[in-house]
Amino acid sequence: MPVNEPQQREAHNFIGVDRNTTGHPAVVVNPRTGKVWKLGKQANHTYRRYWNIRERLQKNGKFGLLKKLKDRESRIIRELNHKISMEIVNIADQNNAGIRLENLEGVRNAPNAKSFRYSLDSWSFYQLQNMIEYMSKLLGIPLEYVAPGYTSQLCSRCGMIGRRDGKEFGYACRHVDNADVNASSNIALRHGGDISIRQRQGFVGGQH
Repeated sequence: MPVNEPQQREAHNFIGVDRNTTGHPAVVVNPRTGKVWKLGKQANHTYRRYWNIRERLQKNGKFGLLKKLKDRESRIIRELNHKISMEIVNIADQNNAGIRLENLEGVRNAPNAKSFRYSLDSWSFYQLQNMIEYMSKLLGIPLEYVAPGYTSQLCSRCGMIGRRDGKEFGYACRHVDNADVNASSNIALRHGGDISIRQRQGFVGGQH
C-alpha cells in the first residue's frame, strides 16, 4: 500500500544550512535562538585519507583494489550523509522550523576553486541534498531554496559587505563571526529570489 505523505507544516522561522567543501560539510544556524550546529567534520578527513590511497593505487596500476576502495569510501560517505541529513531534519523538527538551502544549480559553471568544483560535481554533495529533501518531506517540514549570491560576504546583522580572513569575517558594524556561521544565518533569513542591488552594493542593511 502507498504511504501517505504527511501534510507540510507551516513554518514561521527557518534554519539555514551552509554546505561546505572545507571544514564541516554542513553548518546549521537558527537565527531566532542563535544556536549553531557544525556537522560532519570527519568527512574531509575521510576524503583526504582515501584520496592519498587512491593516488598510490592508480600510480601502481592496482585498479581492482582501487575499485574496492572507491566502493568502501562511497559507503562511508553515504552513512555520514545519512547521519548529517537526519541531524538537520531533527534540528528543524525540534525547533518547529523549516529548512533553507542555497540553490547551487548552475554554480558549476562559475569560476571557483578546483576543490569547490569537485564537490559541486561529486555525487556526495548532491546526495546530502537529496537526503535532506527526502527526510524533510517524510516529516512534513518545509524546505526552501534561496539564491546563493553573497551569502558569505554580507553581514547577517547589518547587510553590509565585509572582509574575509580565512574562516573569519569582519564587518563595518564591527560584528565578527565565523564565515560559515554568517553564511548559514544569511541563508536562513533570505527569502526566495535574489538580493537587491542596493543590498549587494552594501548601501543598506538586509531586510530580515
